[in-house]
Amino acid sequence: MNPARVGYIDRVLTARLGTSERHQVRLLDVGCGGGILTEELARLGYDVTGIDLAEGAVAAARRHVADSGLAVRYQVGSAYELGVPDASIDAVVASDVLEHLHDLPRAVAEMARVLRPGGVFAFDTINRTAMSYAVIILVGERVIRIVRPGTHNWHMFIRPDELTALLAGQGLVACDEMTGLVLAKPMPLVALSLLRHGRLGGYREGKNLSASYLGYAVKAAS
Repeated sequence: MNPARVGYIDRVLTARLGTSERHQVRLLDVGCGGGILTEELARLGYDVTGIDLAEGAVAAARRHVADSGLAVRYQVGSAYELGVPDASIDAVVASDVLEHLHDLPRAVAEMARVLRPGGVFAFDTINRTAMSYAVIILVGERVIRIVRPGTHNWHMFIRPDELTALLAGQGLVACDEMTGLVLAKPMPLVALSLLRHGRLGGYREGKNLSASYLGYAVKAAS
């Protein structure tokens, strides 16, 4: 999923922040885990800080980035208390994170707090549909086990209209159109890739929002 996510985020930030000077963009990757997305954004030139609650994940991210030569800062922290001054960040990214937060309104309020007016909140998350239950939980967790069973809670998945309303309540104006994150290959080729390589064969942006989807919002002027 990472190439599709990175491409979308980079395109949105370049367009909405009005600059191609990525090193001038202060970016916070919330729930960065081991830094897979964080490093790619830093490789593009963004001034990136990754934050995650799991000390082990942050330690792994620090070890990995030390061998890459990239200037990435990592810190242990919570989505509910980012430890960053008000209106000090140009962009906040939450990738594969929102659907795991037990107090989503509080986390959104905290991420909105650190964004400057005109700053961008970019995300990808999972829709709460029958399709997402079948694809992500039944197939992804229980059949092919891409992730550990029990990783996701279907009841915590977020419908786009719910997320749009939640963002608006914190002064984050959502984009007009969200985009799906879909398999890049037809299902027969996906099955063949799984059998041969144990991989799904990549993802791309698409019109289908019934499982994973990407979007962004812009913080309104004070």
